[in-house]
Amino acid sequence: MSARWGALVFLATFLSMVFIPATSAAALDYYRFHGGIKNEKDYAEVLYITGEPVILRGTIQESFGQARDGRITGRVTYRLGNTDKGITLTRTVSFVTSVEKNGRQEVNTTTVDRFSETITVGKNRYALQDFQFSRSDLIDHQPAVDYKSGNWSARKVYSLNNGQATVVVETWGDTVGYNHAWGSTETAREEGTVSFSGKVALDKTNLVATSWNCSFSQGVSYHRTRYLEYQANEPQNISFAGGYVENSRTTETLQYQGSFPDLDNGVLASTKLIKREGDCELQGLADKNRLWVAQLADVRGHWAEGDIRQMYGLGAFEETGDYFYPTLPFYRGQFARALVAVLDLPLPVEDTGGSRLAAGPPAVRSLAGTSGLAGRTPQTSQAQEKPLFTDVAVTDPAYKYYRAVYEAGVMTGTGPGLFNPTRPLTRAEALVILVRALGLEGRGPAGYVTTSFMDDAEIPSWARPAIYVAEKIGLARGDEYGFLKPNEVLSRAEAAVFLNRFVRYLQEEMTADYRERLLGFN
Repeated sequence: MSARWGALVFLATFLSMVFIPATSAAALDYYRFHGGIKNEKDYAEVLYITGEPVILRGTIQESFGQARDGRITGRVTYRLGNTDKGITLTRTVSFVTSVEKNGRQEVNTTTVDRFSETITVGKNRYALQDFQFSRSDLIDHQPAVDYKSGNWSARKVYSLNNGQATVVVETWGDTVGYNHAWGSTETAREEGTVSFSGKVALDKTNLVATSWNCSFSQGVSYHRTRYLEYQANEPQNISFAGGYVENSRTTETLQYQGSFPDLDNGVLASTKLIKREGDCELQGLADKNRLWVAQLADVRGHWAEGDIRQMYGLGAFEETGDYFYPTLPFYRGQFARALVAVLDLPLPVEDTGGSRLAAGPPAVRSLAGTSGLAGRTPQTSQAQEKPLFTDVAVTDPAYKYYRAVYEAGVMTGTGPGLFNPTRPLTRAEALVILVRALGLEGRGPAGYVTTSFMDDAEIPSWARPAIYVAEKIGLARGDEYGFLKPNEVLSRAEAAVFLNRFVRYLQEEMTADYRERLLGFN
Protein backbone atom coordinates (compact mmCIF):
# COMPACT_ATOMS: atom_id res chain seq x y z
CA MET A 1 0.00 0.00 0.00
CA SER A 2 1.22 3.48 -0.55
CA ALA A 3 0.68 6.23 1.93
CA ARG A 4 -1.17 9.36 1.09
CA TRP A 5 -2.79 11.79 3.36
CA GLY A 6 -5.86 12.99 1.75
CA ALA A 7 -7.44 15.98 0.41
CA LEU A 8 -7.18 19.21 2.12
CA VAL A 9 -10.71 18.52 3.15
CA PHE A 10 -9.42 15.40 4.72
CA LEU A 11 -10.55 13.12 2.06
CA ALA A 12 -7.14 12.63 3.23
CA THR A 13 -8.71 11.05 6.14
CA PHE A 14 -7.19 7.84 5.17
CA LEU A 15 -9.68 6.82 2.60
CA SER A 16 -7.42 4.01 2.08
CA MET A 17 -4.85 2.44 4.32
CA VAL A 18 -5.95 -0.61 2.40
CA PHE A 19 -5.45 -3.88 4.26
CA ILE A 20 -2.76 -2.77 6.66
CA PRO A 21 -0.95 -5.87 7.86
CA ALA A 22 0.72 -6.22 11.24
CA THR A 23 2.24 -9.63 10.64
CA SER A 24 2.06 -10.15 6.89
CA ALA A 25 2.81 -8.57 3.54
CA ALA A 26 0.85 -5.47 2.63
CA ALA A 27 -2.17 -6.01 0.44
CA LEU A 28 -0.98 -3.37 -1.94
CA ASP A 29 2.62 -2.54 -2.77
CA TYR A 30 2.67 0.42 -0.40
CA TYR A 31 0.84 2.08 2.45
CA ARG A 32 -1.43 4.81 1.27
CA PHE A 33 -3.71 7.43 2.65
CA HIS A 34 -6.33 8.63 0.21
CA GLY A 35 -7.13 12.25 -0.09
CA GLY A 36 -6.20 12.44 -3.61
CA ILE A 37 -4.90 10.24 -6.39
CA LYS A 38 -1.39 9.19 -7.37
CA ASN A 39 0.69 7.43 -9.96
CA GLU A 40 4.45 6.85 -10.06
CA LYS A 41 5.29 10.57 -10.37
CA ASP A 42 2.26 12.75 -9.77
CA TYR A 43 -0.27 13.40 -7.02
CA ALA A 44 -3.52 15.39 -7.18
CA GLU A 45 -6.31 16.35 -4.76
CA VAL A 46 -9.12 18.90 -4.49
CA LEU A 47 -8.91 22.02 -2.29
CA TYR A 48 -12.22 23.50 -1.06
CA ILE A 49 -11.05 25.95 1.56
CA THR A 50 -11.48 29.06 -0.62
CA GLY A 51 -15.15 28.35 -1.34
CA GLU A 52 -14.59 26.86 -4.77
CA PRO A 53 -13.10 23.48 -5.76
CA VAL A 54 -9.54 23.71 -7.09
CA ILE A 55 -7.43 20.75 -8.19
CA LEU A 56 -3.92 20.84 -6.75
CA ARG A 57 -1.08 18.83 -8.24
CA GLY A 58 2.37 18.00 -7.03
CA THR A 59 4.40 15.28 -5.31
CA ILE A 60 4.52 13.41 -2.03
CA GLN A 61 7.35 11.73 -0.12
CA GLU A 62 6.62 8.65 1.98
CA SER A 63 8.57 6.82 4.68
CA PHE A 64 7.43 3.94 6.90
CA GLY A 65 8.68 1.97 9.85
CA GLN A 66 8.62 -1.78 10.31
CA ALA A 67 5.54 -3.35 11.88
CA ARG A 68 6.17 -3.85 15.58
CA ASP A 69 3.88 -5.14 18.32
CA GLY A 70 0.87 -4.69 16.07
CA ARG A 71 1.73 -1.06 15.24
CA ILE A 72 2.84 0.58 12.00
CA THR A 73 4.23 4.11 11.80
CA GLY A 74 4.58 6.37 8.80
CA ARG A 75 5.31 9.90 7.65
CA VAL A 76 4.11 11.64 4.49
CA THR A 77 5.13 15.07 3.15
CA TYR A 78 3.12 16.89 0.45
CA ARG A 79 4.15 19.75 -1.83
CA LEU A 80 1.24 20.80 -4.01
CA GLY A 81 0.02 23.78 -5.95
CA ASN A 82 -2.09 25.34 -8.68
CA THR A 83 -0.20 27.95 -10.69
CA ASP A 84 -3.28 29.46 -12.35
CA LYS A 85 -4.90 30.14 -8.97
CA GLY A 86 -1.67 31.15 -7.22
CA ILE A 87 -2.03 28.40 -4.61
CA THR A 88 0.69 26.46 -2.80
CA LEU A 89 0.26 23.84 -0.10
CA THR A 90 2.76 22.09 2.18
CA ARG A 91 1.68 19.34 4.57
CA THR A 92 3.43 16.81 6.79
CA VAL A 93 1.62 13.96 8.52
CA SER A 94 2.94 11.38 10.99
CA PHE A 95 0.57 8.54 11.88
CA VAL A 96 0.31 5.27 13.78
CA THR A 97 -1.91 2.34 12.86
CA SER A 98 -2.70 -0.32 15.46
CA VAL A 99 -3.85 -3.76 14.34
CA GLU A 100 -5.99 -6.18 16.34
CA LYS A 101 -6.50 -9.67 14.90
CA ASN A 102 -9.26 -12.18 15.56
CA GLY A 103 -9.06 -15.27 13.37
CA ARG A 104 -9.31 -14.24 9.73
CA GLN A 105 -10.37 -10.72 10.62
CA GLU A 106 -8.47 -7.68 11.82
CA VAL A 107 -9.40 -4.17 12.89
CA ASN A 108 -7.03 -1.31 12.01
CA THR A 109 -7.27 1.89 14.04
CA THR A 110 -5.31 4.90 12.78
CA THR A 111 -4.34 7.93 14.82
CA VAL A 112 -2.29 10.98 13.84
CA ASP A 113 0.77 11.90 15.91
CA ARG A 114 1.68 15.12 14.15
CA PHE A 115 0.03 17.19 11.47
CA SER A 116 1.24 20.47 10.03
CA GLU A 117 -0.21 22.29 7.04
CA THR A 118 0.16 25.69 5.46
CA ILE A 119 -1.78 26.97 2.45
CA THR A 120 -1.03 30.14 0.54
CA VAL A 121 -3.63 31.58 -1.84
CA GLY A 122 -2.20 34.72 -3.43
CA LYS A 123 -1.46 37.01 -0.45
CA ASN A 124 -3.64 35.02 1.94
CA ARG A 125 -2.17 32.44 4.30
CA TYR A 126 -4.15 29.63 5.92
CA ALA A 127 -2.46 27.98 8.91
CA LEU A 128 -3.82 24.84 10.56
CA GLN A 129 -4.72 25.51 14.20
CA ASP A 130 -6.47 22.33 15.28
CA PHE A 131 -7.62 18.98 13.96
CA GLN A 132 -9.55 15.97 15.17
CA PHE A 133 -9.55 12.60 13.50
CA SER A 134 -11.08 9.13 13.89
CA ARG A 135 -10.56 6.16 11.53
CA SER A 136 -11.27 2.42 11.78
CA ASP A 137 -11.16 -0.37 9.19
CA LEU A 138 -12.24 -4.00 9.25
CA ILE A 139 -10.37 -6.44 6.99
CA ASP A 140 -11.65 -9.96 6.38
CA HIS A 141 -8.96 -12.29 5.01
CA GLN A 142 -10.61 -14.99 2.92
CA PRO A 143 -8.61 -17.72 1.14
CA ALA A 144 -8.32 -15.91 -2.19
CA VAL A 145 -9.57 -12.39 -1.42
CA ASP A 146 -9.10 -9.79 1.30
CA TYR A 147 -12.22 -7.68 1.83
CA LYS A 148 -12.21 -4.30 3.56
CA SER A 149 -14.71 -1.82 4.94
CA GLY A 150 -13.89 1.38 6.82
CA ASN A 151 -15.28 4.61 8.23
CA TRP A 152 -13.78 7.92 9.30
CA SER A 153 -14.58 11.46 10.41
CA ALA A 154 -12.36 14.52 10.72
CA ARG A 155 -12.42 18.19 11.63
CA LYS A 156 -9.80 20.82 10.75
CA VAL A 157 -9.68 24.44 11.88
CA TYR A 158 -7.62 27.07 10.01
CA SER A 159 -6.68 30.62 10.85
CA LEU A 160 -6.62 33.04 7.91
CA ASN A 161 -3.93 35.72 8.06
CA ASN A 162 -3.21 35.37 11.80
CA GLY A 163 -6.77 35.51 13.07
CA GLN A 164 -8.45 37.63 10.41
CA ALA A 165 -10.94 34.77 9.85
CA THR A 166 -11.56 31.17 10.83
CA VAL A 167 -12.26 28.34 8.40
CA VAL A 168 -13.59 24.98 9.58
CA VAL A 169 -13.51 21.90 7.34
CA GLU A 170 -15.43 18.79 8.41
CA THR A 171 -15.51 15.49 6.53
CA TRP A 172 -16.90 12.00 7.04
CA GLY A 173 -17.22 8.96 4.86
CA ASP A 174 -16.80 5.26 4.23
CA THR A 175 -14.70 3.00 2.08
CA VAL A 176 -14.98 -0.54 0.72
CA GLY A 177 -12.44 -2.58 -1.15
CA TYR A 178 -10.83 -5.89 -1.94
CA ASN A 179 -7.43 -7.24 -2.88
CA HIS A 180 -6.53 -10.46 -4.67
CA ALA A 181 -4.02 -11.85 -7.13
CA TRP A 182 -5.81 -10.34 -10.14
CA GLY A 183 -6.46 -6.85 -8.89
CA SER A 184 -7.34 -4.46 -6.13
CA THR A 185 -10.10 -1.92 -5.90
CA GLU A 186 -10.94 0.53 -3.17
CA THR A 187 -13.82 2.95 -3.47
CA ALA A 188 -14.31 5.79 -0.99
CA ARG A 189 -17.29 8.09 -0.68
CA GLU A 190 -16.97 11.28 1.34
CA GLU A 191 -19.20 14.14 2.42
CA GLY A 192 -17.88 17.44 3.72
CA THR A 193 -18.61 21.03 4.67
CA VAL A 194 -16.58 24.24 4.81
CA SER A 195 -17.55 27.18 7.07
CA PHE A 196 -15.95 30.64 6.79
CA SER A 197 -16.41 33.35 9.41
CA GLY A 198 -14.43 36.57 9.74
CA LYS A 199 -13.13 39.39 7.60
CA VAL A 200 -11.87 39.64 4.06
CA ALA A 201 -9.30 42.24 2.99
CA LEU A 202 -10.49 44.11 -0.09
CA ASP A 203 -7.33 46.23 0.00
CA LYS A 204 -4.63 47.15 2.54
CA THR A 205 -6.98 49.16 4.75
CA ASN A 206 -10.47 47.88 3.99
CA LEU A 207 -11.65 44.74 5.88
CA VAL A 208 -15.18 43.50 5.24
CA ALA A 209 -16.97 41.03 7.53
CA THR A 210 -18.49 38.03 5.78
CA SER A 211 -19.46 34.44 6.40
CA TRP A 212 -20.41 31.56 4.14
CA ASN A 213 -20.85 27.79 4.04
CA CYS A 214 -20.55 25.16 1.36
CA SER A 215 -20.99 21.40 1.08
CA PHE A 216 -19.38 18.87 -1.21
CA SER A 217 -19.07 15.18 -1.89
CA GLN A 218 -16.22 13.19 -3.36
CA GLY A 219 -15.77 9.75 -4.82
CA VAL A 220 -12.29 8.31 -5.08
CA SER A 221 -11.36 4.96 -6.58
CA TYR A 222 -8.06 3.11 -6.63
CA HIS A 223 -8.00 0.25 -9.12
CA ARG A 224 -5.20 -2.20 -9.94
CA THR A 225 -5.95 -4.66 -12.70
CA ARG A 226 -4.03 -7.61 -14.09
CA TYR A 227 -5.25 -9.03 -17.39
CA LEU A 228 -4.12 -11.20 -20.30
CA GLU A 229 -4.20 -10.30 -23.96
CA TYR A 230 -3.23 -12.37 -26.98
CA GLN A 231 -0.48 -11.00 -29.20
CA ALA A 232 -0.16 -12.56 -32.63
CA ASN A 233 3.21 -12.83 -34.32
CA GLU A 234 3.37 -11.17 -37.74
CA PRO A 235 6.02 -13.36 -39.40
CA GLN A 236 4.72 -16.58 -40.93
CA ASN A 237 7.98 -18.45 -40.53
CA ILE A 238 8.07 -18.57 -36.74
CA SER A 239 7.81 -21.50 -34.36
CA PHE A 240 4.70 -20.16 -32.60
CA ALA A 241 1.85 -18.08 -33.99
CA GLY A 242 1.58 -15.88 -30.92
CA GLY A 243 1.16 -15.88 -27.19
CA TYR A 244 -0.43 -14.21 -24.20
CA VAL A 245 0.95 -11.11 -22.55
CA GLU A 246 0.15 -10.37 -18.95
CA ASN A 247 -0.57 -6.69 -18.26
CA SER A 248 -0.81 -4.89 -14.94
CA ARG A 249 -1.90 -1.28 -14.50
CA THR A 250 -3.15 1.04 -11.77
CA THR A 251 -5.73 3.77 -12.24
CA GLU A 252 -6.90 6.30 -9.66
CA THR A 253 -9.95 8.43 -10.28
CA LEU A 254 -11.47 11.31 -8.33
CA GLN A 255 -14.90 12.86 -8.87
CA TYR A 256 -16.32 15.81 -6.92
CA GLN A 257 -19.47 17.87 -6.82
CA GLY A 258 -21.02 20.38 -4.46
CA SER A 259 -22.89 23.59 -3.74
CA PHE A 260 -20.59 26.58 -3.35
CA PRO A 261 -21.13 30.25 -2.34
CA ASP A 262 -21.45 33.17 -4.75
CA LEU A 263 -18.32 35.13 -3.84
CA ASP A 264 -16.95 38.42 -5.15
CA ASN A 265 -13.33 38.97 -4.08
CA GLY A 266 -13.96 36.63 -1.14
CA VAL A 267 -17.09 38.47 0.04
CA LEU A 268 -20.50 36.83 -0.13
CA ALA A 269 -22.28 38.50 -3.08
CA SER A 270 -25.66 36.78 -2.80
CA THR A 271 -27.39 33.93 -1.02
CA LYS A 272 -27.55 31.74 -4.10
CA LEU A 273 -25.42 28.58 -4.29
CA ILE A 274 -23.42 27.61 -7.35
CA LYS A 275 -23.28 23.96 -8.41
CA ARG A 276 -19.82 22.80 -9.42
CA GLU A 277 -18.42 19.40 -10.36
CA GLY A 278 -15.32 17.91 -11.90
CA ASP A 279 -13.00 14.93 -12.04
CA CYS A 280 -9.37 13.93 -12.32
CA GLU A 281 -7.62 10.68 -13.24
CA LEU A 282 -4.04 9.43 -12.98
CA GLN A 283 -2.78 6.19 -14.52
CA GLY A 284 0.31 4.23 -13.67
CA LEU A 285 2.76 2.78 -16.17
CA ALA A 286 1.60 -0.59 -17.53
CA ASP A 287 3.78 -3.59 -16.67
CA LYS A 288 4.00 -6.40 -19.24
CA ASN A 289 5.10 -10.00 -18.89
CA ARG A 290 5.12 -12.71 -21.57
CA LEU A 291 3.61 -16.06 -20.62
CA TRP A 292 4.57 -19.56 -21.66
CA VAL A 293 3.26 -20.61 -25.07
CA ALA A 294 1.42 -23.94 -25.18
CA GLN A 295 2.57 -26.13 -28.09
CA LEU A 296 -0.39 -28.49 -27.81
CA ALA A 297 -1.44 -30.31 -30.95
CA ASP A 298 -4.79 -31.55 -29.67
CA VAL A 299 -6.31 -28.20 -28.67
CA ARG A 300 -6.18 -26.44 -32.04
CA GLY A 301 -9.74 -25.57 -32.92
CA HIS A 302 -11.04 -26.99 -29.64
CA TRP A 303 -14.03 -25.14 -28.12
CA ALA A 304 -11.92 -24.40 -25.01
CA GLU A 305 -8.66 -23.61 -26.83
CA GLY A 306 -8.43 -20.00 -25.59
CA ASP A 307 -9.07 -20.98 -21.96
CA ILE A 308 -6.59 -23.84 -22.12
CA ARG A 309 -3.81 -21.72 -23.60
CA GLN A 310 -4.32 -18.89 -21.08
CA MET A 311 -4.31 -21.22 -18.08
CA TYR A 312 -1.31 -23.10 -19.46
CA GLY A 313 0.56 -19.82 -19.83
CA LEU A 314 -0.08 -19.05 -16.17
CA GLY A 315 1.40 -22.39 -15.12
CA ALA A 316 -1.92 -23.96 -14.12
CA PHE A 317 -1.10 -27.16 -16.04
CA GLU A 318 2.16 -28.97 -15.48
CA GLU A 319 2.33 -30.83 -18.80
CA THR A 320 5.28 -30.05 -21.07
CA GLY A 321 4.54 -32.48 -23.92
CA ASP A 322 2.75 -31.97 -27.22
CA TYR A 323 -0.69 -33.10 -26.03
CA PHE A 324 -3.15 -31.77 -23.49
CA TYR A 325 -5.79 -34.54 -23.56
CA PRO A 326 -8.73 -32.19 -23.02
CA THR A 327 -11.34 -34.92 -22.50
CA LEU A 328 -9.55 -36.76 -19.70
CA PRO A 329 -10.66 -36.27 -16.07
CA PHE A 330 -9.15 -33.52 -13.95
CA TYR A 331 -7.95 -34.68 -10.54
CA ARG A 332 -8.00 -33.02 -7.13
CA GLY A 333 -4.22 -32.79 -7.03
CA GLN A 334 -4.13 -31.14 -10.44
CA PHE A 335 -6.80 -28.66 -9.36
CA ALA A 336 -4.70 -27.79 -6.30
CA ARG A 337 -1.69 -27.00 -8.46
CA ALA A 338 -3.82 -24.94 -10.83
CA LEU A 339 -5.27 -22.88 -7.97
CA VAL A 340 -1.78 -22.15 -6.63
CA ALA A 341 -0.84 -20.72 -10.03
CA VAL A 342 -4.08 -18.80 -10.59
CA LEU A 343 -4.21 -17.32 -7.07
CA ASP A 344 -0.44 -16.80 -6.64
CA LEU A 345 -0.51 -18.74 -3.38
CA PRO A 346 2.94 -18.94 -1.73
CA LEU A 347 4.58 -22.33 -1.48
CA PRO A 348 6.95 -23.75 1.15
CA VAL A 349 10.58 -22.75 0.76
CA GLU A 350 12.80 -25.45 -0.66
CA ASP A 351 15.48 -25.35 2.01
CA THR A 352 15.71 -24.44 5.71
CA GLY A 353 17.70 -21.27 5.20
CA GLY A 354 16.09 -19.84 2.10
CA SER A 355 13.22 -17.46 1.60
CA ARG A 356 12.54 -18.33 -2.01
CA LEU A 357 9.05 -19.43 -2.92
CA ALA A 358 8.83 -22.81 -4.59
CA ALA A 359 6.58 -22.13 -7.55
CA GLY A 360 5.98 -23.17 -11.13
CA PRO A 361 7.15 -21.43 -14.29
CA PRO A 362 8.91 -18.03 -14.12
CA ALA A 363 5.70 -16.32 -15.15
CA VAL A 364 4.16 -17.61 -11.94
CA ARG A 365 7.17 -17.11 -9.69
CA SER A 366 7.59 -13.48 -10.72
CA LEU A 367 4.14 -12.72 -9.35
CA ALA A 368 4.21 -14.89 -6.26
CA GLY A 369 5.25 -12.05 -3.99
CA THR A 370 3.44 -9.18 -5.65
CA SER A 371 -0.23 -9.96 -5.26
CA GLY A 372 0.13 -8.91 -1.65
CA LEU A 373 -2.69 -10.93 -0.14
CA ALA A 374 -2.53 -10.11 3.55
CA GLY A 375 -1.56 -13.14 5.55
CA ARG A 376 -0.06 -14.98 2.56
CA THR A 377 3.53 -15.35 3.74
CA PRO A 378 6.02 -18.04 2.64
CA GLN A 379 5.54 -21.28 4.52
CA THR A 380 8.23 -23.08 6.46
CA SER A 381 10.57 -25.70 5.06
CA GLN A 382 9.42 -29.27 4.55
CA ALA A 383 12.63 -30.68 6.08
CA GLN A 384 11.31 -31.56 9.56
CA GLU A 385 7.62 -31.18 8.80
CA LYS A 386 4.96 -33.53 10.11
CA PRO A 387 2.76 -34.66 7.18
CA LEU A 388 -0.65 -33.04 6.92
CA PHE A 389 -2.04 -36.04 5.05
CA THR A 390 -1.61 -39.77 5.47
CA ASP A 391 -1.99 -40.39 1.73
CA VAL A 392 0.65 -37.89 0.55
CA ALA A 393 4.28 -37.99 1.66
CA VAL A 394 6.08 -34.77 2.53
CA THR A 395 8.72 -35.73 -0.03
CA ASP A 396 6.15 -35.93 -2.83
CA PRO A 397 7.02 -33.14 -5.34
CA ALA A 398 3.36 -32.11 -5.44
CA TYR A 399 2.94 -32.02 -1.65
CA LYS A 400 3.75 -28.31 -1.50
CA TYR A 401 0.75 -27.52 -3.70
CA TYR A 402 -1.61 -29.55 -1.54
CA ARG A 403 -0.31 -27.95 1.60
CA ALA A 404 -0.62 -24.45 0.10
CA VAL A 405 -4.30 -24.80 -0.81
CA TYR A 406 -5.11 -26.65 2.42
CA GLU A 407 -3.53 -24.09 4.74
CA ALA A 408 -5.01 -21.20 2.75
CA GLY A 409 -8.44 -22.75 3.26
CA VAL A 410 -9.10 -23.11 -0.47
CA MET A 411 -9.31 -26.93 -0.50
CA THR A 412 -10.07 -29.28 2.37
CA GLY A 413 -9.39 -32.98 2.60
CA THR A 414 -11.80 -35.75 1.71
CA GLY A 415 -11.63 -37.30 5.16
CA PRO A 416 -9.45 -37.38 8.30
CA GLY A 417 -5.87 -37.04 7.10
CA LEU A 418 -6.79 -37.60 3.45
CA PHE A 419 -6.24 -35.25 0.52
CA ASN A 420 -6.98 -37.81 -2.20
CA PRO A 421 -5.02 -36.07 -4.98
CA THR A 422 -5.73 -38.78 -7.59
CA ARG A 423 -9.50 -38.71 -7.22
CA PRO A 424 -11.35 -37.12 -10.18
CA LEU A 425 -13.02 -33.82 -9.40
CA THR A 426 -16.74 -33.29 -10.02
CA ARG A 427 -18.29 -30.08 -11.29
CA ALA A 428 -20.03 -29.54 -7.94
CA GLU A 429 -16.77 -29.98 -6.02
CA ALA A 430 -14.96 -27.53 -8.27
CA LEU A 431 -17.66 -24.87 -7.83
CA VAL A 432 -17.68 -25.32 -4.05
CA ILE A 433 -13.90 -24.84 -3.97
CA LEU A 434 -14.05 -21.66 -6.06
CA VAL A 435 -16.86 -20.12 -3.98
CA ARG A 436 -15.00 -21.04 -0.78
CA ALA A 437 -11.89 -19.32 -2.12
CA LEU A 438 -13.94 -16.13 -2.47
CA GLY A 439 -15.32 -16.50 1.06
CA LEU A 440 -18.88 -16.19 -0.28
CA GLU A 441 -20.32 -19.58 0.66
CA GLY A 442 -22.32 -17.97 3.47
CA ARG A 443 -23.90 -15.23 1.33
CA GLY A 444 -26.87 -17.28 0.15
CA PRO A 445 -30.28 -17.11 1.86
CA ALA A 446 -30.97 -19.26 4.90
CA GLY A 447 -32.73 -22.58 4.51
CA TYR A 448 -33.14 -24.73 1.42
CA VAL A 449 -32.22 -22.87 -1.75
CA THR A 450 -32.92 -23.75 -5.35
CA THR A 451 -31.17 -22.86 -8.59
CA SER A 452 -32.53 -22.38 -12.10
CA PHE A 453 -30.76 -25.43 -13.53
CA MET A 454 -32.93 -28.14 -15.06
CA ASP A 455 -31.19 -30.76 -12.90
CA ASP A 456 -31.36 -28.73 -9.68
CA ALA A 457 -32.59 -31.81 -7.79
CA GLU A 458 -29.29 -33.57 -8.52
CA ILE A 459 -27.19 -30.94 -6.70
CA PRO A 460 -25.80 -32.52 -3.49
CA SER A 461 -27.05 -30.93 -0.27
CA TRP A 462 -23.50 -30.10 0.87
CA ALA A 463 -22.87 -28.21 -2.39
CA ARG A 464 -26.24 -26.48 -2.76
CA PRO A 465 -25.49 -23.19 -0.89
CA ALA A 466 -22.20 -22.69 -2.77
CA ILE A 467 -23.68 -23.53 -6.17
CA TYR A 468 -26.55 -21.13 -5.49
CA VAL A 469 -23.96 -18.36 -4.98
CA ALA A 470 -21.90 -19.57 -7.95
CA GLU A 471 -24.93 -19.21 -10.23
CA LYS A 472 -25.70 -15.71 -8.92
CA ILE A 473 -22.18 -14.44 -9.58
CA GLY A 474 -21.78 -16.20 -12.93
CA LEU A 475 -19.37 -19.02 -12.05
CA ALA A 476 -21.94 -21.79 -12.53
CA ARG A 477 -23.55 -21.99 -15.96
CA GLY A 478 -25.66 -24.68 -17.53
CA ASP A 479 -25.28 -26.21 -20.96
CA GLU A 480 -27.43 -25.23 -23.92
CA TYR A 481 -30.32 -27.16 -22.40
CA GLY A 482 -29.97 -25.66 -18.93
CA PHE A 483 -28.32 -28.66 -17.24
CA LEU A 484 -25.44 -28.15 -14.79
CA LYS A 485 -24.55 -31.87 -14.44
CA PRO A 486 -23.11 -31.27 -10.95
CA ASN A 487 -22.03 -34.86 -10.29
CA GLU A 488 -20.21 -35.45 -13.56
CA VAL A 489 -16.42 -35.57 -13.49
CA LEU A 490 -14.76 -32.35 -14.65
CA SER A 491 -12.73 -32.79 -17.81
CA ARG A 492 -9.39 -31.09 -18.31
CA ALA A 493 -10.91 -28.70 -20.86
CA GLU A 494 -13.80 -27.88 -18.52
CA ALA A 495 -11.32 -27.24 -15.70
CA ALA A 496 -9.57 -24.65 -17.87
CA VAL A 497 -12.92 -22.98 -18.57
CA PHE A 498 -13.89 -22.98 -14.87
CA LEU A 499 -10.55 -21.47 -13.86
CA ASN A 500 -10.60 -18.82 -16.57
CA ARG A 501 -14.18 -17.91 -15.68
CA PHE A 502 -13.07 -17.56 -12.06
CA VAL A 503 -10.23 -15.25 -13.10
CA ARG A 504 -12.58 -13.12 -15.19
CA TYR A 505 -14.91 -12.79 -12.22
CA LEU A 506 -12.01 -11.47 -10.14
CA GLN A 507 -10.95 -9.13 -12.94
CA GLU A 508 -14.32 -7.77 -14.05
CA GLU A 509 -17.39 -8.52 -11.96
CA MET A 510 -15.78 -7.62 -8.64
CA THR A 511 -14.57 -4.33 -10.10
CA ALA A 512 -18.04 -3.56 -11.42
CA ASP A 513 -19.55 -4.17 -8.00
CA TYR A 514 -17.01 -2.18 -5.98
CA ARG A 515 -16.26 0.62 -8.43
CA GLU A 516 -18.69 1.18 -11.30
CA ARG A 517 -21.85 0.43 -9.30
CA LEU A 518 -20.86 2.59 -6.33
CA LEU A 519 -19.48 5.64 -8.11
CA GLY A 520 -20.43 5.29 -11.76
CA PHE A 521 -16.78 5.12 -12.82
CA ASN A 522 -16.10 3.69 -16.26
